[in-house]
Amino acid sequence: MQRQRFLFIALGLLTLWRWALLPTLELSPEESFIALRAQHGWHGWHGWQEGGPLLPFLVVGSGEFGVRFLAPLLALLTSLAVWRFTRGLFDPMIAGWAVVILNVLPSFNLAAISLTTGTLLFFFTAVSLFSLRWALLHAHPLHWGWWLTAACVAASVCTAPPAFSMLGGIACALALPKRLRHHLRAPGFFIIVAAWAAAVIPYLLWQRAHEWPALENSNWRPYFALIPNFFRLAVLASPLMLTLFVLVSRLIWQNATQLGMRALPLGFAIPLACADFLYGPWDAWPNVGSAAWMLPAAVLLAHQGTVFGALPSEQKISLRTIAVILAALQSVFLMQSDLPRSLGIPWRFARTLPQQSIYPHLFSADPSTTMRGWREGSKLLSAALQPDWFAIASDWRIAAALEQHMEPKVRVHAMQDGSWSHPYAYLPRYDQVSQGVSLFRGKSAIFITDDPAAIQPPAAIQQAFQSTELLSIARIMHAGNEVRWLKIFACHDYHPPDF
Repeated sequence: MQRQRFLFIALGLLTLWRWALLPTLELSPEESFIALRAQHGWHGWHGWQEGGPLLPFLVVGSGEFGVRFLAPLLALLTSLAVWRFTRGLFDPMIAGWAVVILNVLPSFNLAAISLTTGTLLFFFTAVSLFSLRWALLHAHPLHWGWWLTAACVAASVCTAPPAFSMLGGIACALALPKRLRHHLRAPGFFIIVAAWAAAVIPYLLWQRAHEWPALENSNWRPYFALIPNFFRLAVLASPLMLTLFVLVSRLIWQNATQLGMRALPLGFAIPLACADFLYGPWDAWPNVGSAAWMLPAAVLLAHQGTVFGALPSEQKISLRTIAVILAALQSVFLMQSDLPRSLGIPWRFARTLPQQSIYPHLFSADPSTTMRGWREGSKLLSAALQPDWFAIASDWRIAAALEQHMEPKVRVHAMQDGSWSHPYAYLPRYDQVSQGVSLFRGKSAIFITDDPAAIQPPAAIQQAFQSTELLSIARIMHAGNEVRWLKIFACHDYHPPDF
């Protein structure tokens, strides 16, 4: 009992530490877009690419702390749900170790200090496991556990549509043990499928109404670069912890069909892990995507690390301690990437293009470049803007990050080049013409890009304006390292496209 009390105190202190970390990094472009959706009321499926309609409702204020405020609290609730699920499935000691392993994983710590789809997917996975187990313990076909599991599945669709892996995880968890397979034909599972369908149908109708923009984006295709995919998992789980996950899963798989409810974590993890391996690299830092499979994997590892009899007790304790310490150090390293630089270790910032995975270059370049330099860039943009001018960024991520950090607030548009594969294509646009009237006709604009090789704006911008000129070039620095180049152009006399 004393150990459990200490665990809960440690979780409380860890939550306070995570809250203290929230203002230390600027919002990433994806987080900024979520905040802008909340501020402007851009709900619905407009943000289908970077999360469904649920994420903007979690923003409770402005700035880094207000946008991310609920992330550490959701991490705490996730940890408590994992503890309750594992205690019921095994015992309090294994439950305590499961919570410890979960809270040292780099993926979980990144999700706990940022507001991304990964933040919510960890939470919904934990609650689904807890409620599914409760539903299976009771004979009533309409027990509240089925309804809560169904609600989590529907919420997952509203977070990261279409959430096939979450529904697949529940189906696999019920299908893997022989004694649970009859539940696949029971009313409880039909409730879950109905909830998933009810949530995914509006998403599909929106896609159909807009001519399936998801298919224009490369993210719907699996990321088949196997080595970068494995490297990404090692980054988010730590190499030793990932190795132990694989070994433990192979060991349990041999008898999984006979385990009953104790096979729930393994069955739940398999579809989530497959989805994360194939699609996770598309997610931009710090979003960990479908890495929530590491939550049931942590439960398995805690159980096997305690009861596995092939190793002497001293070796099990030593191996478990080393794995936890290394994962914790890697988490600190990724959450506070300035630490190596403060120790005199040079670590340049990564330069990534939209849709490019950062993970293959992680240890040669700092991925937190997406969370630095935007406040300084917004000041440069504010200084260049003249009264009655408007602002255009070369990419929607740049537009979101700069607008979120602008003081006073100014709308920053994303360049429209005929593509419908980015979320800004469905928001109020500068090239919008209503009844033959354009609000921006004849006005001048500032065009800003992070392309260091740009000597003039892209053709889409040049064709939309009478003339353009280079105003300034800025090199954004942090801790003596280059973060990005920003080039600012003045564009005069806008004329909307002729339809």
